[in-house]
Amino acid sequence: MKLKISIPKKKLRLPRLKKQARIPILIAICVILVALGLLFHILPGPGSLAHFFEAKTSTESLQSVGGATTGLAEPLAPPLIADFLASPGYQSNPLSVQFFDMSRGSPGAWQWDFGDNSSSSLQYPVHEYASGGLYNVALTVTRQDGARETVTVDDVLDTRQATESQVLLDTIRNGAIKKGSYLSFISDDSNSSVTVNGARIALPAGSLVKIRAGSDSTTGTVSLRGGNILGCSLADATLFVNGTQVAKGSFGNCNIPSVRQYHANLTFSVEPTYGEVRQLLINGGKILAGPGNNYIVISDDTYSPGNDLTVVAGPAYYEGTASGYSISPALIAGFTTISPTEGPAPLNVSFIDQSAGAPVSWSWDFGDGTGSRDKNPTHLYASPGTYDVSLTVNTADQTDTTTVQSEVIATPPRVVANFTARPLTGPVPFTVRFTDQSTGFPTSWSWTFQEAWNISFLSSGTSSPFAVSTDQNPVITFTDPGTYNVWLTVNNAYGSSDIVKNGYIVATPSPYKIPTNDILVQTGKPGYLEQNSSAQFVVSDTPAAITINGTYHDLPKGAVVRMVADSNQPGDITIDHNKILKFAFPDMEVYVNGELLDEGSIDSIYIPFMTQFQTGLSYYFAPASAQTLETINGQKYLASLDNAWIRIDNLGINSQGTLSLISATNSTSIEGTMNQTVQDWILG
Repeated sequence: MKLKISIPKKKLRLPRLKKQARIPILIAICVILVALGLLFHILPGPGSLAHFFEAKTSTESLQSVGGATTGLAEPLAPPLIADFLASPGYQSNPLSVQFFDMSRGSPGAWQWDFGDNSSSSLQYPVHEYASGGLYNVALTVTRQDGARETVTVDDVLDTRQATESQVLLDTIRNGAIKKGSYLSFISDDSNSSVTVNGARIALPAGSLVKIRAGSDSTTGTVSLRGGNILGCSLADATLFVNGTQVAKGSFGNCNIPSVRQYHANLTFSVEPTYGEVRQLLINGGKILAGPGNNYIVISDDTYSPGNDLTVVAGPAYYEGTASGYSISPALIAGFTTISPTEGPAPLNVSFIDQSAGAPVSWSWDFGDGTGSRDKNPTHLYASPGTYDVSLTVNTADQTDTTTVQSEVIATPPRVVANFTARPLTGPVPFTVRFTDQSTGFPTSWSWTFQEAWNISFLSSGTSSPFAVSTDQNPVITFTDPGTYNVWLTVNNAYGSSDIVKNGYIVATPSPYKIPTNDILVQTGKPGYLEQNSSAQFVVSDTPAAITINGTYHDLPKGAVVRMVADSNQPGDITIDHNKILKFAFPDMEVYVNGELLDEGSIDSIYIPFMTQFQTGLSYYFAPASAQTLETINGQKYLASLDNAWIRIDNLGINSQGTLSLISATNSTSIEGTMNQTVQDWILG
């Protein structure tokens, strides 16, 4: 059952106001709207009611709740600001600039760009520019938190000079008024005159005068005061009056009280010789002082006779205005050698350029019709003779040459025979490497090897030698025990020489014996492995290796290794159950399959397993008073303080394949086997 309710529809009607009553209502509505606009920022401008609900930001620090004193936010880092100062003229070098970092904000890294394709990461760098100019320098600083800032300063090194600079140069070095320098003017005083070659020449008023230097004048002077030319002495100059050459030669006194239409074009140089520059001031600022050999050039091209000027060539002095100046390294040719310059031809000589002034090109004349354009050449003088050597160097504006007489003396080469060999003694079969050490550049070699008892071949040639060779550095294997003489003859185009070394090679019967007696030695005596002691074994497992003089060598399986002592020397040996862990001696020769592998210090060795160990090791203790324990096969032979000397022959491994030799400055320990021990006591 549905309940239906009906509501009668009636039209709502508002009371109709009269026209006069509407006006106050409209005014009231406008007032209300203005008030709301002020409240909600509707007026003035484009505001909206949304501004009323925006969060407001306080400038006060947030405080923690609960009375805590620590703020909720960390303070911001200070801003990073890149900044620097530049100070040109570091150590009186106008092209050298000291830079000072002035950055703020705790930078931790600096990167400089000096504007000439060079850079630095120092905080306070010094940079020398190769030439004058305008350079823009940039500094980039970086902080640990990643902040990065860059500042650029323009025209850090501005070597542009003003049209006129006030220059004061005072030195003890020689100067020169350069060829072509001149003074021109119209004489305004009838008393004007100059002295040329001792004769006074009058310069009438109104005369057009020109005085020009005919060559570099190293004794000249020029002096100008208030338009009065007081001095003009030049060793070689020409006088022109009204366009006509009047005199030429040495100028002396000048007396020119007044001039007009003055023009001075002067170039003054300080010669590139080593000496002190007391001071060089440009507009009152010192840019150079102290010893050196810089090439200094000052030029003045002026039309003002009122500029006072004093120029003195020797010693160099300049005071007055200048329209330009330059300071450059003096170009002074020079060289030396790093090898002997006298000796038998062919003589190889290495030349080193030592020229001052940064030359850019070199031209050598070696005196034998050949030359070079290298900076530091090496030249071979093939023929005997005495040679003069010249070097000419150049820059963009300077050239200098130096010649050394009889710099190289190449004498006829005198050949002198000589040789060495390694090893000198050993058991047969015994391989020896001979090394030619003849001087005088031999071109052929003739070797003869013969047993010492059979010397008839030396005189009669009726007996055949054991071996001969024409190699420069032969390798000979001696198969028969004996003592051998070695004869070497060398030749070249200038002569021959020979040398005989009697009894030089000793080939012994095989020294290797099987040790039969266990030995233990503990003593305070220092000992050493005797020269020519040797040991030999076969590498039976790999990887195996030995390091000699820092060089690592692999040893293949099956290799026969032989080690020979080149001198008496202490050292250590550790062999444990046929494993070689140490064989440390400083002066050894190591052969592999009869060929010399290397010689020197055995730094390390590792042989995981070896067989066929043969020993010819002999260890010696010099007589010294020390507590000593020596047992052979368990029986004590020494057990107290003694001063005996001891020699142990054929020191080797025991039945377990073990040998231990530990040596120190004041103690030695040996445990192994031996073939024979000899000892004796020193009385007293």
